[in-house]
Amino acid sequence: MSELKKFDAILFDIDDTLFNSTLMSQTARMNAIRALREAGLEINRKEAFNHLLEIVKKYGSNYPNHFDRLIEELGFETHPKLIAAAVVAYHKTKTSLLLPFPDVVLTLLTLMKNYRIGIISDGIKEKQWEKLIYLGLQHFFETVVINENPKSWKPSNIGFKRAMKKLTLKDPTRIMYIGNKIESDILGANQMKMVSVLFDPEQKVNIDQLQNDHKPNYAIKRISKIIDII
Repeated sequence: MSELKKFDAILFDIDDTLFNSTLMSQTARMNAIRALREAGLEINRKEAFNHLLEIVKKYGSNYPNHFDRLIEELGFETHPKLIAAAVVAYHKTKTSLLLPFPDVVLTLLTLMKNYRIGIISDGIKEKQWEKLIYLGLQHFFETVVINENPKSWKPSNIGFKRAMKKLTLKDPTRIMYIGNKIESDILGANQMKMVSVLFDPEQKVNIDQLQNDHKPNYAIKRISKIIDII
């Protein structure tokens, strides 16, 4: 007899789980600042970068006019040339860094032979799908659930339940969820009684200090370690 599987499905977050979203966004913003300087704006690179981060925090990452606000708040007059230079530099950098972590593709190929795999992610649907397509991962997943309404963002159970319904699964304890954030991914999965896996490649989180629903069932440095768990 074949060995019984412990899981019916393996579900993933996208950003900073399948690829290095933080590196991508930080580098893209820094290169946008550099482009503004090269276009003639006399600004201090570090000061402008930190100010841009404050604007992103204030207005949200999906706000379309970050660079307009930045130029205005630094005391300069906006100009289409400046905005275009920043936007082009940002998007060129972003697309060049949209690459999956080294072992993601092989891990997904291995998993999909025996397990149903899917996505539960928060954000604008088109942007999250763009990421999956740039990463070349769009065909791996049986279901992709993207929570666009902030009220349904993790740790809300809305996205988790939607994924279970789409996969016609009833038992959350037989579902694994992998993500990088304690307050959204791990808390949400634990509250659903799923098996939670924290992806923490730099081991920034001290697992021993976490309690109750904030503590993951597993913590891994590489996505390929999922194979050891299952």
